[in-house]
Amino acid sequence: MTSNEEQNELLLRYLDGRLDPSDQAKVAGLLRDDAEARAFLRTVAEQAVVVADVERIGQHTPRPAKIVVPEFRPWKWAVTAAAVFVLLVAFVIATTPARHVAKVSAILGPCQYIAADGRVLDEVNVGSVLRVGDTIRTRSSRAWVKLTLNDGSVMTVAGRSRLRLLNVDGRRGFQLAYGNLWMTVTQTARAKPVSIQTPTATVEAATAQFNLEAHSSTSIVRVNDGSANVLRLADGQAADVAADHQAVISISRNQQLAVVSQPEPVNTWSCSLLAGRGAVFGKILPQTAKQKSRLGVKPLLIGKKTTIYAANFSVQCSRSAPVMIESGSRVRIRGITRTENPVYFGITTQRIKGGFFGKYISKIDVGALDQASEPWQIEMDLSHFEPVDGMEHLPDMPIGMELTDIWVFSKEERAELEIHRVEFLPKEIGQ
Repeated sequence: MTSNEEQNELLLRYLDGRLDPSDQAKVAGLLRDDAEARAFLRTVAEQAVVVADVERIGQHTPRPAKIVVPEFRPWKWAVTAAAVFVLLVAFVIATTPARHVAKVSAILGPCQYIAADGRVLDEVNVGSVLRVGDTIRTRSSRAWVKLTLNDGSVMTVAGRSRLRLLNVDGRRGFQLAYGNLWMTVTQTARAKPVSIQTPTATVEAATAQFNLEAHSSTSIVRVNDGSANVLRLADGQAADVAADHQAVISISRNQQLAVVSQPEPVNTWSCSLLAGRGAVFGKILPQTAKQKSRLGVKPLLIGKKTTIYAANFSVQCSRSAPVMIESGSRVRIRGITRTENPVYFGITTQRIKGGFFGKYISKIDVGALDQASEPWQIEMDLSHFEPVDGMEHLPDMPIGMELTDIWVFSKEERAELEIHRVEFLPKEIGQ
């Protein structure tokens, strides 16, 4: 007997009331997970109703008197089948997880919504609901959006990020094409695991708090609580990442997929432009006699008729240990600009081994330093930064937090802003 025949026999015996409790549970699971089983039961119920109608009509046709003790009553089977079918469909509906959606619970800065049908909205509001196929983009370094899932799980995407909702084998699927994501996955009885695809990896978690940074050739996963599984798309290698561990998933098969303990935080960091690591947005400029490492800004269209010119530097992509922000920490940046108009410097922060915290920004009038068109070096302590507009709930300074990235931008193309060095320094001795 084939598996389908056995399955159909099981369903028929259930309708006839001849199953023990264990087999009844098997039928309930079968109807919940198997569309063919539900279709078979529906067909049986419909045929039984037809047979019952024929039997009922035949009762009005004159025929010789005959005593018959029926062993099977179609009308009774039809009623039973219909009742059982309705009850089991109700059970299936009740035990099927709610549709995969994500609701915008907080938002700041320029964001774009792209619906599954191709509609594009340049404004996204709190309360907006994203469904499978929908995409949300945070369009500048200062932007971020917080999403809440059906089961209470929370994710935040920030900076330049692009996130799309997917249907992945019944899981709560997402595609992080690029950018930064922080997520807390809560496990409930009906919730499926979360699956996030990047250009180089698939990350799955049932219960975890993790951070994920995705670029075209590298993905970096840091698990702070719970655990996650990572799969490298280049060769199918997989690894489990436990709490307090991290993994770098490269598109290159020559780089080993290794899970390591998260290093202890440090209080200093610099971005090596020559090594090509850490500078995740901008354009490498040719060397000059005076300056070997130079990164030029790139245009970012952040809204209708609104463009900024930006560069971004990531701590994780530079392969650094986590960078702790302390009282007295300083940001030092060297560069050049062709105008006297302001340049903006920003930092993104997160909780130590935790989720997204907030963004801070500083406006520097380079012209006031009488250094326009000449190389300059600017050094700022935390008092020069303030929470990005709309994040007034943040403390004045993110002391005790972790530095995620540093970003720089100008509002003018003719500024020709370029960056020569980026450093994050501890407080000065004796300060």
